[in-house]
Amino acid sequence: MRTCTSILIALLLIGCTSSKLPPPEPGVTSTTSNDAAFTVQWSTRPEVIPVNDFFEVDVLLLGPDGSPLSNATLDVDAAMPHHRHGMNHRSHMVDVGSGRWRAEDMLFHMPGAWVLYFDVKQDGVVRRAQVDVEVD
Repeated sequence: MRTCTSILIALLLIGCTSSKLPPPEPGVTSTTSNDAAFTVQWSTRPEVIPVNDFFEVDVLLLGPDGSPLSNATLDVDAAMPHHRHGMNHRSHMVDVGSGRWRAEDMLFHMPGAWVLYFDVKQDGVVRRAQVDVEVD
């Protein structure tokens, strides 16, 4: 089931990605913000998100022209909309430089349908990209 979901998500994202952007590296997922102002390329460590164990999310923020998004901050959060709750643990962000970020101490305390939120603040405006994630 997870493989089918991943393939469907990948196909949908291919249609939403700007042709100006290079394809993401293997193992990296790409999604565009709701207003198409930026693209998020992300991956998790470990690659398969564990249930009730810590993991990290590595993020590269790209502007519409494909260059790293500068002078912006990033917050990564997650929720289970069907259960009406978020994570039980607060993650923290590390600015790695050149549009790269790492969300550390992410924790999905139960299996099911989660949504990862990527909130980018730039010039006083917060914009969001989100992606559905199924955790088994």
